[in-house]
Amino acid sequence: IGQTHGIINSGYHPRMFFKEMWATIGRGHVWQGEIKNVKKDGSFYWVDTTIVPLLNEKNKPTQYISIRSDITDRKEAERMIRDLAYNDQLTQLPNRVSFLRTLYQEVKEAKQIGEKLALVFMNIDRLRYVNDSLGHEAGDYILSIVARRLKEASSGEYTIGRLAGDEFAFSLKSICDVAHAEKITKDIQEILIQPIEISGQSYTLSLSFGIALYPDHAQSEEELMTNAEKALYELKRGGGGGYGTYKPGKSEKTFERILLENELRKSIKLGHFNLDYQPKFDLTSREMTGVEALVRWNHPDLGRIPPDKFIQVAEETKVIIPLGEWIFGEACRQAKTWMEKGCKYRVAVNISAVQLEDEDFLLMVKKVLSKTGVDPKWIQIELTESAFGDRSDMQGTLEDIRALGITVAIDDFGTGYSAFSYIKELPADTLKIDMAFTQDIHKNVESYAIVKAILSIASAVGLNVVAEGIEQEEQIVALQELGCQEGQGYFYSKPISPEECEKFMKK
Repeated sequence: IGQTHGIINSGYHPRMFFKEMWATIGRGHVWQGEIKNVKKDGSFYWVDTTIVPLLNEKNKPTQYISIRSDITDRKEAERMIRDLAYNDQLTQLPNRVSFLRTLYQEVKEAKQIGEKLALVFMNIDRLRYVNDSLGHEAGDYILSIVARRLKEASSGEYTIGRLAGDEFAFSLKSICDVAHAEKITKDIQEILIQPIEISGQSYTLSLSFGIALYPDHAQSEEELMTNAEKALYELKRGGGGGYGTYKPGKSEKTFERILLENELRKSIKLGHFNLDYQPKFDLTSREMTGVEALVRWNHPDLGRIPPDKFIQVAEETKVIIPLGEWIFGEACRQAKTWMEKGCKYRVAVNISAVQLEDEDFLLMVKKVLSKTGVDPKWIQIELTESAFGDRSDMQGTLEDIRALGITVAIDDFGTGYSAFSYIKELPADTLKIDMAFTQDIHKNVESYAIVKAILSIASAVGLNVVAEGIEQEEQIVALQELGCQEGQGYFYSKPISPEECEKFMKK
C-alpha cells in the first residue's frame, strides 16, 4: 500500500520494453502484452496485461486502467512444451531438431567468414548389451554420464546434442583441417572413455566417432549431417572404436547398405515382396515338369530392386530368416492353390545357408506345411553348392527335411569344382548345373567335358540333373546328347507371375 507498481518489476524485461509501453499509452492508445512480475516472496508470475488510458477533453491521458490476467500456468505449459520439443529429457542436451537449428546458423556463419567447421557423430558401442544384461536404467545412467562429460569437455565451446538412442553429435568451429578435427575428437574421447561404476562394477566405454568437415565434405548442414553419419557407419562396419573421417565413395556404399537393410526389414512387414516363377521342362518331351520360385522386391519409392542387390545384404544381416520364411510360406501357399486347380507341378524354393543354420528352420518348415496343407512331395528346396562349406552341419538338417517328403536340389553345381569328390555324400535328389557351363556347352570343349563329368557321376548315384540358363536350341541338343533330363531358361520362359504361370501349366 502506498507503493507504485515498480515494486513488482522482475528485471526480466529490458528497459526498452517499458519505454515502448509508456510511449504507446502516452499517445492515448491501448497497450497489450505479457509481463513477467515478481511476488513479495520473490517468486515470478506472468500476467496478460491490457492498459487503457483515460483521456481528458484535450485527448491527453489523465490516468490508466490496467487489466491483468494471471497466465503463469499457461506460460509454464508453453515452457514445458518448448523443452520437450527442443531438449532431450534424459540428458538435458539439445535434441536433433534443436541441434540442427544451431548447426544451420553455424554453417551459415562459417560460410560468411570463410572458416572450416567440423561435425562429429558419436555412438556408444554395444550399449544394447548393457541394456540387455543390466537393464535400461543402467543404460540411461551411462547416457547421462556421457552427456555430462561431453558438456565438461566442451566447456561451452562446442554445440552438443543427443540425436537419438546412443547417438550424440557435436560441432567444432574454426577448424584448420581434418587433422585438427581428429585431434580435438581424440582429446574428447580420452575424457569420455573413463570407467563408469555400475552396480559395484567398473564399465569401460567404447566409443565411435564419425567426422565430416564444411566445406571440404559438404556444402550444407543436411549434407554435413549425412556425411558425418556415413563416416560413423563406415567405422562401425569395421568393428567400431576410435574415429573415422568421411571418405567419398567408400562411405556411400556403407550408408547405402544400411539404408537397404532398414528398407528390407520394413518391406517384409509392409508386403513389398512377391514371387515370380520360372518353368522347368523335360529336355526330350518338352513338357513342363515344375517351377522355381524367385523373389522380387517392389519398393514403393526405390522401384524394382533386383535380387543380386539385396539377397547378400539380407544374408549378412540375417534379415534372410524372416524374408525366407515369407518366401517359403508364399511358395507353399501358391503350390497348394495350383494343386486344387489340378496343376500338379513341383515348386522349388531357394534356401540360404543362413536359414539352414537357424535352429528354428525345421520347425518353420513344419509349421508352414501344416498351415498351408500342401503335400511335401510337391515342394523342393534349392541350396547353392557354396552352402556346403561345412557339410557335416548341413547334412543332418537336410536329412530331416527329406524325411518330411521334401526333395533337395543343389543349385549352381559345378562352380566349386571340388564338389566331384563328395557328390555321393550330399543328401540331395537333384543337381542343377550352373549356367556358366550351359551357355557355351555347344561350342566350348571344357564346358562340355565338365557337364559330361557331372552327368556321369550324378547318374551313378541316382541324382536327377537340371541345366540352367538354356537360351538356344543348340544347347538343348548338346545336353540331350549327354543325357541331361531337365532344363530351364529364357528359351522356354522367363520368370513370370503366378497368373501367367498358371496359364502355362494349363497349356
